[in-house]
Amino acid sequence: MTHLIAADVKLDDHATLHNAVLHWRGNIVDRKPICIACKVSFLDADARVGAFLLSVPVSVPDIVATSAFCAECHETLSWGEVDNIATRVLRQLAPRGKFLDAP
Repeated sequence: MTHLIAADVKLDDHATLHNAVLHWRGNIVDRKPICIACKVSFLDADARVGAFLLSVPVSVPDIVATSAFCAECHETLSWGEVDNIATRVLRQLAPRGKFLDAP
């Protein structure tokens, strides 16, 4: 299951996703994350998160792989560009994985 969620969305009703974002934010200094599109470092004072890409394996629902788009990329990239970048990132986690159409 994959979710692209704007950084300002409250996840209080979704404990697993909420905790994943808290963990990501709490470990910025140690992990040194970058924007998955433009590669800007989130250690840069000017870099803000625009959206989180959260991936939850169906077989292990309490583990969440968390990546982020910076605010600038989230605001300016086309949906096709976001889809291509998200697919590239997710293929690193599941090499033969693919997105399913929404029901």
